[in-house]
Amino acid sequence: MSMIATTFSLSPCASRPLPTADADSRTFGFWATLAWFGAAAVTYHVVTMLCGIGYAAWSAFNYPSAAIDWDSPTADYIATALSVMAAASVLMYAAWRGGPSAFAYLGLTRPSMRHVFVGLGLLVALAFVNAGFFRLFPAYNPSPDLIREYQAILGNPAALVWFWITLAVTAPICEEIIFRGFLMRGWSESRIGASGAIMLSSLLFTAIHIQYNLPTLATVFGLSLVFGVMRWRSGSTTLTILLHMVWNLSVGLTTISLA
Repeated sequence: MSMIATTFSLSPCASRPLPTADADSRTFGFWATLAWFGAAAVTYHVVTMLCGIGYAAWSAFNYPSAAIDWDSPTADYIATALSVMAAASVLMYAAWRGGPSAFAYLGLTRPSMRHVFVGLGLLVALAFVNAGFFRLFPAYNPSPDLIREYQAILGNPAALVWFWITLAVTAPICEEIIFRGFLMRGWSESRIGASGAIMLSSLLFTAIHIQYNLPTLATVFGLSLVFGVMRWRSGSTTLTILLHMVWNLSVGLTTISLA
């Protein structure tokens, strides 16, 4: 956080809210923003449960004599994609209620090329730090788990398609709408300011990736800080969606090269 704060002079303007293209929008406060996030989280789990019920019904209808394969990667990827889209949709509805333009509320605006290049440069720097750490401590490297997951679906075209859809499309778009779009917008205009909004949204973003080990979670947290600072400085969640897509694609392509 200290390196990012120095680069972008975060401390003098820590209480400044996110820039917005819509001066007439009504921003939700801290607790209302958190409540809407809770509603999105509940929606995520409800849709996940419904996907499981639907998959069980589909399997029983098409393969009545076979046991249900609860480890189906295709079903898992589809459920993940639909669930995160449903959660993001809840917050898009909330943003629409907050003003005449949900896109402006969420920061879905065109970023400047300067911010694009700065964001990409920060991703490259983080990638080098990440690679250096895991070279020094290979026991913590998550790559073997990712490789095994990818190798397990190589003979399953449907799973491969949904793997890439989830990795490169639904996760970057929906997660950025949720964390950098909605949460940061509301929290940055509360008493915690922009720096508190970046930190708190990054902690929540890291928490939803709790399946990883601690060094990988540290990488996720650092990545989220980069996204948060770029969202704040540029006023564009579109930028962080792009950066998130680039990072996830690089992880996916690295996994392919190793697999």
